Amino acid sequence: MRTCETHQRGEETMYLLKKINLDDAWQKEQGWNEERKSGRKFDDRKELEFWEKLAPHYSEQFNLYRDVPGLKEKIFSLVGENSSVLDLGCGSGNFTIPLTSHCREILALDFSPAMLDQLTLKLWEKDISNVLTVCSKWEDFSEPWDADYVLAVNSLYRVCYMREALKKIALYGRKGFIIVRTLLKPLMYSIYEDLGLNYKRNNDYMLMPLMLWDMGIHANVEYMEYSRDKAYDTWKTAEAEMIRDLGELSYMNFNNQLEEKFLHTAEKKNDGYHYISRRVVQMIWYSN
Repeated sequence: MRTCETHQRGEETMYLLKKINLDDAWQKEQGWNEERKSGRKFDDRKELEFWEKLAPHYSEQFNLYRDVPGLKEKIFSLVGENSSVLDLGCGSGNFTIPLTSHCREILALDFSPAMLDQLTLKLWEKDISNVLTVCSKWEDFSEPWDADYVLAVNSLYRVCYMREALKKIALYGRKGFIIVRTLLKPLMYSIYEDLGLNYKRNNDYMLMPLMLWDMGIHANVEYMEYSRDKAYDTWKTAEAEMIRDLGELSYMNFNNQLEEKFLHTAEKKNDGYHYISRRVVQMIWYSN
């Protein structure tokens, strides 16, 4: 009897999921249906300015290839040797450069000329010749290119029509694709969750696999963890970040508890407070 009830609840859940318009859900979740849109997600000029400032230091500060245990081994095993890869949103080459010794050829695509300049400099310094760079948005890219796999690491955050972007990834990846996403939560989310507070987060990682499955692409989903250390020179610096994450009213209602938990969790060093945040990376992959 219990088995029948469980099966019935499962069918009811699937029925409810099928009724959800995933494209509408994406537009609402990512803010594309709002009348007033602001920020670099919606403004190409602001996006390019952001990456121009960050480009020289990006690989030092943000590098999932370096930081996530097991991620590079998983990608290398999926791609295989002597393959061709389209590195979508390659940035300054965190994954592109290591893959050059493993792959036959790589098409490195990015919207930021500044990031591609950094990649080009690294390719020249290391005398690497099996990479072709292209400056373009994924939505605008239409060049014919025979890729075995498409690799996209944290590069789909500005996409308005995600279903079309995913279809294109599946089309270009003759043998499959690998999509890597860091779950976008504030660095101090565990403190907020301990206090039962709501905070700004992005649920894109929930919708992308559902869209693929809805298209009949039976992609696999895995999660990996890593740690990120951030230094705050004073408590006031951490406090300002909490206010941005929670909103001023929510922060004011719990400021004493938040300060107490931060000071208990963070490690005091000569340059300030060091907070270790547990981060989660999602890997969505499909192989024919």
